[in-house]
Amino acid sequence: MPRPTTSSQQTLKPGLRPWLLPSAAAVLTFAVRLWFVLDLQTHPYAAASPYIVDSYFYHRWALDILGGSFWGSEVFLLRPLLPYLLALVYAVFGQRLVFFGIIQALMAAGSCLLLHDSTRRVFSRRAAAFAAFGFALTGILVFYTGALLHTELNVLFGLLTLWLVVSAGNKAWRWILAGASFGVLLILRPELVIILPVSGIVLWRTGQRLRNILALSAAALVVAAVVPVRNLAVAGEPVLSTGYSGLNLYYGNNPNADGTWQPLAELEQASGFSHSRLKQQARTIDSRTVSWSEASRYWTGKALGFVASRPFAFLELTVRKLMLFWSNYEIPNNYYPETVGSLPLRLAFVNFALAAGFGLAGMVLAWPIRSKVWLVYVFIGGYMLSPLAFCVLSRLRAPVIPFLLAFGGFAGSRLLDYARKRAWPRLAGSLAIAAAVYVVSSLVSVDRSTYSSQAWTQIGNILLGRKEVRPAMAALHRALDTDPDNLSARYSLILVLAGMGRTRDAVAEYRRMGATRNPGIPGHLLKSLAAARIAVARHDFPHAARLYSSVVSRDPHNAENHYLLGLVYVSMDSLAQARLSLQQAVGLDPGHQSAIEALQAVERKLSRDAHTDRP
Repeated sequence: MPRPTTSSQQTLKPGLRPWLLPSAAAVLTFAVRLWFVLDLQTHPYAAASPYIVDSYFYHRWALDILGGSFWGSEVFLLRPLLPYLLALVYAVFGQRLVFFGIIQALMAAGSCLLLHDSTRRVFSRRAAAFAAFGFALTGILVFYTGALLHTELNVLFGLLTLWLVVSAGNKAWRWILAGASFGVLLILRPELVIILPVSGIVLWRTGQRLRNILALSAAALVVAAVVPVRNLAVAGEPVLSTGYSGLNLYYGNNPNADGTWQPLAELEQASGFSHSRLKQQARTIDSRTVSWSEASRYWTGKALGFVASRPFAFLELTVRKLMLFWSNYEIPNNYYPETVGSLPLRLAFVNFALAAGFGLAGMVLAWPIRSKVWLVYVFIGGYMLSPLAFCVLSRLRAPVIPFLLAFGGFAGSRLLDYARKRAWPRLAGSLAIAAAVYVVSSLVSVDRSTYSSQAWTQIGNILLGRKEVRPAMAALHRALDTDPDNLSARYSLILVLAGMGRTRDAVAEYRRMGATRNPGIPGHLLKSLAAARIAVARHDFPHAARLYSSVVSRDPHNAENHYLLGLVYVSMDSLAQARLSLQQAVGLDPGHQSAIEALQAVERKLSRDAHTDRP
């Protein structure tokens, strides 16, 4: 007599059962990220801001594409896939970043399914379930879903490439698709090209046909070649990836490098970072403007020169980068998670140390390695070597987390087996590995106060730009409480106080700027700018003009300083000089909307005056 079945067993088709857990994980992935994206709309990160420099550059690039400059006119400076996707989103939904965030949440759900099926094919269904739900609840991955950066695309195409390879079998078209996916990944992260020969060797040694390996490699190179071909066709320069490639290498490998992104003394003589300014400075070699390919070779040569002349310093720097890569602290750049007090972000409890702890335990437990497992090792190695060659930042490291989660899922599955079989020594040993990695990851030394102060300075400046004065002041005071020597925060606070007419308080803050030790050239420029703003508040416009002129002479590529000088000339009714300064501001930064509007107003006033003077 057959056993009775429950109603759920009667209605549930057997073919749907394997998809229940991955579908649930994908829905959870989307739900948590959608919640976060919507919750982020009350935060200053909800809109593109010049203070989120890379994201703002992508935003402006997307607008240029929509404005008719589809191919552009110069070498790609940053990786091009994101702005083209963003332009498409803007064309369909309008210029609201919330829609891009929702699309990224959908991408993340697809990445979750890819991670699940890849882990299932490489390890087991149970390991896949652990990995997928871990992916859904990894906080930093949730955070980058709301960011206007290419992290989500990196995760998606990394996992898509892995899934296509492990599921390809002997079908040539799947190997071609895998290569095409990897080619897109190379556009996003050109330095991952090191994975291509290594994965080819691994696939060959594990019995894969040469025909399939060649199909993957050829497709990858053909797709990745779109960028250098475009650079050559449009800009006439054979730049393989981006104009900043050599410069980025030098940012990560120079005598003052510390393993993270730090300003270069040779270039950044002013406070803050601006792509419009860097574009001018990076190509100025020995007082002459050179091509991007020549500039890239120059900066690459300086980086290699540092490595060759100071090998022990380079080795020490590399060790430091390795430690930072495995640190639990998410080294921020552009976006600062600290300032986002979001409930869905707090509920996503999986951090890097947890993923790394169980991931490395799984990597140990996976020996002896089966053929498909090698590819996961290769991806982890590639994503680790990439920041080691340049600098370690959270957004560059984040795409390795899904691959660690695949091994972490395997470790979790093994731990359950050990507990079920009462293999206590193996269970304790595996947990000890995970715990040791977690502790070491959490103990890596990072100067968090500096990043915290930068974070609140950024928020204060964004709020100041939106005319939200009181919250801006609160953020700036928080930045200064963390780091009293933060001259950028102090300068911004002076701008707020001077704008409110609190000149005496602004002067007191200016005196505190003078007490700062070793301010460097950027600090001296900020002091001059602060003094100029106080002079404006006192209506001493001639003195303000002299101070701003002095700053412009020392920092001629800064559009904002030309704009401020132009406003002072407007206040002095020196419209011809104002027009010249504002024209220089717009020339340096064609997207400086305030300078554009001020220049238009000056042009109208000059036109009216000329018309009035006619006989």
